[in-house]
Amino acid sequence: MERREFIGWSTALTVDAMTGGPTILLANNSINNDRKNSSEKELNPNTQWLRDAKWGLFTHYLVHMPSAPVPENMTGKQWNKKVNSFQVKQFGDQLSLLEAPYFFITIGQGGGYFCSPNESYERLFGPSEGKLSDRDLVAELAAELIPRGIRMCVYLTGRVHKDSETRKSWLQVITEWSKRWGKSISAWWIDGGRDLSPPVYQSYISAYKAGNADALVAFNTGPVGMNRDQLMPATEYEDYLAGECDYFLPTCGVRVFDGKEYYLGPNISGDQLHFLNFLGQWWGTGEPRFSSELINSWTKHINDHGGTVTWDIPLSDSGIIADNYFNQVLALSSSINK
Repeated sequence: MERREFIGWSTALTVDAMTGGPTILLANNSINNDRKNSSEKELNPNTQWLRDAKWGLFTHYLVHMPSAPVPENMTGKQWNKKVNSFQVKQFGDQLSLLEAPYFFITIGQGGGYFCSPNESYERLFGPSEGKLSDRDLVAELAAELIPRGIRMCVYLTGRVHKDSETRKSWLQVITEWSKRWGKSISAWWIDGGRDLSPPVYQSYISAYKAGNADALVAFNTGPVGMNRDQLMPATEYEDYLAGECDYFLPTCGVRVFDGKEYYLGPNISGDQLHFLNFLGQWWGTGEPRFSSELINSWTKHINDHGGTVTWDIPLSDSGIIADNYFNQVLALSSSINK
């Protein structure tokens, strides 16, 4: 995911990385640990669809491997060629066969390439030279998926600028996307946004929800690590737990000797319980690392405690799910949706 500092440890079921995989990243779970896990803040009623979905899909559709630099030879022309190759209908056919309840796509990440145009960006940050695609892939996917009963959701990096004027400019960029897509976007997963002031959180949430007040927003403050504190909401103004997992699968339960609770959903201090993890060796890449038995049983374990699991899968440049992943997700769908 986005660049972060990783320190500390957290209780979780560890998962061995595949040979040659990235180094295990550790979470900074000191964030917001002063916030108690309680149900004093009620869940946003709009989170009901996410809880009912139980599982969904996510992909990193980028010019580079997530968390890696942009290739030196990458150009806006090459990026547009890739985006233009995405076969939206064929991808929709696959998601329909899988009975996927919702789907997230990355608008862009730290490399500065985005799969949707934005006039505010071009005006405020200078010509993108093709780094913002001519094709609005998000809008086209939404138009294809929503009539099939599949909710459209998006990922975006936090880009929380310290300079207030730059921040205002970026908020205009977000607002343009949000208003253009309107009610077609059901959720935003924001990578970053740590320890901001309440007014700053509120300004960003207002931008994400400018086109759809019912859209859900989560801020990711780091993955599950190996200390004995669960992830907590980044802010009281978000709607669901970002819940990045990486190489650790959290479990739900109560510690017998002192009664401390871990991920007993659906309400985690006002956030809908939710986790995001990848099926491959890393976000959007590699061969499958889990057996179907583990995928299905862990997803059901989270479901049984009021939570939802989103699984990241690799796609080809043309937006096709490879057979090995398709079959794993089909097994998940059959297990959970039955």
